[in-house]
Amino acid sequence: MKSNFNDCLNRLLKDEGGYTNDPRDPGGATNFGITLTDYRLYINKEGTANDVRLMHVEDAKRIYKAKYWDALDCDNLPSGVDYTCFDYGVNSGLGRPRKALQRFKSLEGTKLIDAINNERMAFLQALRTFPVFGKGWTRRVDGVRAYSKKLAGGNTTAGPVAGTATVGAGAAISQYFHQYEAAILIGAVIAAIAVGTVLHMYINRKSNG
Repeated sequence: MKSNFNDCLNRLLKDEGGYTNDPRDPGGATNFGITLTDYRLYINKEGTANDVRLMHVEDAKRIYKAKYWDALDCDNLPSGVDYTCFDYGVNSGLGRPRKALQRFKSLEGTKLIDAINNERMAFLQALRTFPVFGKGWTRRVDGVRAYSKKLAGGNTTAGPVAGTATVGAGAAISQYFHQYEAAILIGAVIAAIAVGTVLHMYINRKSNG
């Protein structure tokens, strides 16, 4: 959804972190998750690793909007699915979330979110660099899955479906008042019988006296 972009981007930037240039990472020099290749494509074709290190966050946001959010048409994806696909595209390329959306097009809501994130984890686990980066990737996907479900209005943990606790509480309160009303009615009947009995005895005494 269009209104979700800033929130999703801020969460993604926290996961991406700051500047890195790990020789084990094929992306090379990276800042805010933006590689030197993308920096040269969108900001400065003569850019260097040092330029990436000094890149302003607003430049990174502009790249994310154009290259990933808009390219995946996230403005028109359901809330939660947009974040799942956006983060997946940033991490693993645009092709994978596009194919996942087609593959699971019969699903909706949290079921679609789960299916895409499950597919993403299977892809990551098959990479040769998973032993090196796997813990971080898994933690990231788990976080994306949970917040995507929250955006979708679904339950993020095992247990009753979101909202049923409130319904249950309402039902319990309603049941309590029904029981309370019944108790009052029974009490009133008993009191009436007692008063009637006393009056009957009084009248009998008067008659006999």
